[in-house]
Amino acid sequence: MELTIEKIQSLCTENSFERGLRYFREGRVEKVDFYGTTVKAVVAGTHKYRVNIRLEDDFKAQCNCPYDGGSYCKHIVATLIALSKNYKEMNGKRKKEEDAINIILDSVSLEELKEFLRKQFKEDPKLKTHFKIYFADRGEEKSIQDYKKEINLLYKGAAGEYRFTKQGAAEVDSTQIRDLAERFIQKRNFREAAKIYQALSEVIAENMETVDDSDGYYSGEFYYAVEEFAKCLKEAGLKHEEKRGYIDYLFNRYLESDPDFFQDVYAQVLEQGCTSKEDLEYWKKLLEPHLPKTLPDRDKNYHEYCNAIGLLNMQAAILEGLGESGKEELYKILQKYYREDEDFFLSYLQLLEKDGKTDQAIKIAHEGLELFNHLTEEISELLNKLYESQHPEK
Repeated sequence: MELTIEKIQSLCTENSFERGLRYFREGRVEKVDFYGTTVKAVVAGTHKYRVNIRLEDDFKAQCNCPYDGGSYCKHIVATLIALSKNYKEMNGKRKKEEDAINIILDSVSLEELKEFLRKQFKEDPKLKTHFKIYFADRGEEKSIQDYKKEINLLYKGAAGEYRFTKQGAAEVDSTQIRDLAERFIQKRNFREAAKIYQALSEVIAENMETVDDSDGYYSGEFYYAVEEFAKCLKEAGLKHEEKRGYIDYLFNRYLESDPDFFQDVYAQVLEQGCTSKEDLEYWKKLLEPHLPKTLPDRDKNYHEYCNAIGLLNMQAAILEGLGESGKEELYKILQKYYREDEDFFLSYLQLLEKDGKTDQAIKIAHEGLELFNHLTEEISELLNKLYESQHPEK
């Protein structure tokens, strides 16, 4: 793809572009490696961040920084600018290196290549792991446990002293896993790709206590794996009967809450994946035995309070998804809890407004001014809107 400054600007926010340009000018882009259509770089910021870019028609870029601004971060932008400014030189080196490697590959026999790999596997266990993962789509079908076993080898390879991937140690690179899943996606085998992303997300979650996630790298990898898992299931076009096992799985992962800071991700994926009335009703049936009858005291047991709110929010999302058939029950929940939780209060207020119950919404809004002082500005704006249609003199 042609990499111009205008193209780079179109891939990010104005703020990210300005910061990325400053990083480039300050010489923060280090160790750029350009091979094939892949660019890898290290960019110096608060930490040393790894950037991985694929210059293909379906342009993709990743960075292990915690940026979540909806577009590409300043580290990716700085790398792209470096590539754009020095493309002729970098591309010349890339071609020279690729030509040299291709000459060697063309001159060696299959047996010589196999012998070389066997020797390298003895000396470099990480290479052996990457090889097994890369060719995992060959041979018999693998289980999730098979994939997890191989992914865990990557963690063992990256672990430092006391098996802890501490700050400054090499982070676990899941590029090989992603590439494997992508090959299955290209073959339209979405279920197998989903299996790989499920295994990856589980391994990350199970290893969170033994890694240093101070820069948010592993959290980002987890979110990516779960999101791709959900996308694969959607692309698979599963019928409700086929979805049930996945709904069970995601709901149980939510309940296990291990680690608890990943819990909301499972709820989001459930909400995205339960698209039919049958899906929602099945999810609702799973949820009902776990719903709290009352909210725990927020001050005395904040953790239990948050768990209860999470389950009730899940119930509200299901009922909202059911539309008219779930509205009566949704009103009952919001009426029961709107005085105890600001999110339920705002949801109740918005539902009343949406259904044209203006006088009742005004009454609840005034009550909210007394209950939630920190929401005064937000409630007042909504009150102005409600009064404008019914009581303009107010």
